[in-house]
Amino acid sequence: MKILPILTVVIFSIHFSYSQELSAEDEAYQTLVVAGENSLKNMDYDSCMVYYKEAFKIRQTSYLSTMRNAACAYSAEDQKYLDEQLKIAFDLSWGGSKNIYDNYPEFEYLAGSEFEKTIEEMYLKYAGEAGVDLVMMEEFDQIIYEDQRYRLEMNEVEEKYGYESPQMDSLWALQNHADSLNTMRITEIIDEKGYPGKSMVGDGHASTAFLVIQHAELAVQEKYLPIISKAADDGEVRWSSVALLVDRVNMRQGKPQIYGSQVRKDPETNEFYFSRIAEPYKVDSIRATVGMRPLQSYADNWEFTWDPERHIKINNAMDAKKNEEEDK
Repeated sequence: MKILPILTVVIFSIHFSYSQELSAEDEAYQTLVVAGENSLKNMDYDSCMVYYKEAFKIRQTSYLSTMRNAACAYSAEDQKYLDEQLKIAFDLSWGGSKNIYDNYPEFEYLAGSEFEKTIEEMYLKYAGEAGVDLVMMEEFDQIIYEDQRYRLEMNEVEEKYGYESPQMDSLWALQNHADSLNTMRITEIIDEKGYPGKSMVGDGHASTAFLVIQHAELAVQEKYLPIISKAADDGEVRWSSVALLVDRVNMRQGKPQIYGSQVRKDPETNEFYFSRIAEPYKVDSIRATVGMRPLQSYADNWEFTWDPERHIKINNAMDAKKNEEEDK
């Protein structure tokens, strides 16, 4: 068995407000924004804007959807609407909007365009007004790159050569070295300046230090978890991110996870399942307290169904098997 690595979901910090159960209004919104996204990808920019305008009559709280709509406005040459939508996106999250543009494939066609130039100008303007550390933000760009550099290759390499292959061993050796260097730098910054959160490096990099600690040794995680938790309480980093570290530490200490962020794979059946959760029948309401979506939406990433009873049964069987092997 292995714990699956957490990858780009954390980097982009794309979070949305939602209730535990979708209302009819939410379903209408989701239908419209999906249609808008598909229109952008199909280069039907006028339809894209129509769908997003209707969706935003319901609510406009997603800078991801707003950035997609802005891309459609640019490609449809609607300058006034473009300016309006970019301002809304950057007001919602200037760092997150920049991360989205830099990392989401649907924006690649805009490389080198006036749209990209505007994004860069707005990013520097908002960063300057926020009084953040621009030098540290630039350094964090490199830290994020190194944190994900080899992890992004692992799924493809594992599928081709197997998890126990020399190729995977080589990737992990490279990634572990990068993680070690990143950890040294991030802990140095925390010890000297405190947690480098929203007010220091902007909302787009507020989770960077957390991500590095998430991939560090247990002793490092245990030392800095209280500091990161306090930063979340102070609004410097999202609690929905810190919850992942809470679960990771609990698991490494032999305790059940709280939020259900850690997934395992049965090596015999190749089935995915959640590592033991402390309160499986209440987990969705617990996740909601820190802004996390219902657990099924997370399970969908690995195409399995969240069922509390099945969860308990699988983990009991795994524990029994582990105890059996240890008794031999």
